[in-house]
Amino acid sequence: MFLADPQGKILTWNAGVRELLGYSEEEWVGQHCSIIFVPEEKAVELCAAELRTAAERGVAADIRWHRKKDGSELFAHGTIHPVWEAGQLRCFVKVLSDETARKHLEDALTESNAALEQFAATASHDLQEPLRAIQSYAELLRRRADGKLDVEEREFLQYISQSALRMSCLTQNLLAYASLSAPKEAPQTISLNDAVEAAISQLHQALIDTDAQITSDPLPNVEAVYSEIVRLFLNLFSNALKYGRPQIPPRVHVSARQKGSFWEVSVADNGQGFDQRYAEEIFHPFQRLKNKEQSGTGLGLAICKRIVESHGGRIRAVGEPGSGATFFFTTPARADA
Repeated sequence: MFLADPQGKILTWNAGVRELLGYSEEEWVGQHCSIIFVPEEKAVELCAAELRTAAERGVAADIRWHRKKDGSELFAHGTIHPVWEAGQLRCFVKVLSDETARKHLEDALTESNAALEQFAATASHDLQEPLRAIQSYAELLRRRADGKLDVEEREFLQYISQSALRMSCLTQNLLAYASLSAPKEAPQTISLNDAVEAAISQLHQALIDTDAQITSDPLPNVEAVYSEIVRLFLNLFSNALKYGRPQIPPRVHVSARQKGSFWEVSVADNGQGFDQRYAEEIFHPFQRLKNKEQSGTGLGLAICKRIVESHGGRIRAVGEPGSGATFFFTTPARADA
């Protein structure tokens, strides 16, 4: 922390200045505070803008790179407050906190996620071609041998086709999972009502086959990436249809309530439910608590978790065996809500 006069001339020094920026008291006091701004050619301009903002608004804050005495850079969060006395601006108080380690960690995480996404994309592409070949030749064999295969041989051929199809879906979902570390599009104001309708439209045949109904209360507008929220609802609805109870048509209902600056959305179903002990485990990749023979890749809820967290929200589930499940997720409300 240090003080600067209204023109930006540094008035005070403490040990923190030496630890963060490397200046002794003699080297520091009397300098203009623009010496810590980068880039150097715009330092005076940037410093003047910060002082002006603080004086006009009562505070100015930023998180960016700063220049140290030895020329190296420090990533720091800074706030500056004006001090007024009898209506006159007396000085500014500047506080810096070192965020360099966190910045390096964030950058490393960003690079790691990019590498993971690239690997997943390459692996998915390289795996899809042989899987398509397996499916094509299995279908060709089925046609050519039509009427010549016994029941068991036809089952074998069906297993090959179904396994190749499931592997194809798995590689596609792995790519989707790896690419969801952060939204690729900027969030904008979207209608959750529209997102629900879009998801339902993609389940038209499944709704007919299962005699399912999906209903919804009036839902709010939120700040989110539309395509990802549609996928979120699609995965939650698909999960409810897949794990319905025998002889009981699936029923799904969507509602929402505001909690501060977020909306909490709930998706409730009347399906098989689950033991609450597994409420966190179900969001892990490849975790399938139900019949392993049932269709699916074990990534649907993991993708839901990725989507919600990439929007700054949280997802949780409440269930009871034989009594259905309710999934809750939060998403930021509109800025003007």
